[in-house]
Amino acid sequence: LSIKQLHTAIRTARTPEEFKAAAADIRQTTGTLMAQGVQAHQLTQLISHLNDVLTQQLVSVTAQTHGRDMSQACWLAFGSEGRSEQTVATDQDNGRIFVSEDPARDRGAWPAFANDVNEALDACGFPLCKGNVIARNPQCCLTAHEWRQRFSKWIDQGSPQDLLAASIYFDLRPVAGQLDLARDLQELIATKAQANPRF
Repeated sequence: LSIKQLHTAIRTARTPEEFKAAAADIRQTTGTLMAQGVQAHQLTQLISHLNDVLTQQLVSVTAQTHGRDMSQACWLAFGSEGRSEQTVATDQDNGRIFVSEDPARDRGAWPAFANDVNEALDACGFPLCKGNVIARNPQCCLTAHEWRQRFSKWIDQGSPQDLLAASIYFDLRPVAGQLDLARDLQELIATKAQANPRF
């Protein structure tokens, strides 16, 4: 398959079988490119890009099924995915930002949607994170204000556990939905962490 054909297959996928087939095609294509001598840096960027396209389509289709408005949410990638350094054997590290004036009331509307996305990605060959850094985890489904509070605490306190969490979550990239929701978080990490000697 050409990269253009792969894009088309991913963008038109609707069923679990079509998503699994597209994910298998990504692995096969990147394996072929690796055998042809494509360098690791270029290959991981390509894999990450194609996996982003797959995730975007999967989030979009699942949001429609659950009646979720992704203009009021953002699907986030953390860790190697957040750095665009995915390989063919990468697990999931993801989360969500959601917009709400009453987070306690609205948070419960999102887990079923997130669970279906996480399970579908797992079926496509992206294992669930053993550390539970996945969007269906309530600790990974926060408003932008809650994320900022959490990140600021990690930077200010800097306990070993905080630093471990920061090493995963601070490699942050928006993948699907309202991407602008992540911009303030990225700026917070860049400016506040830079001013702290621990980082």
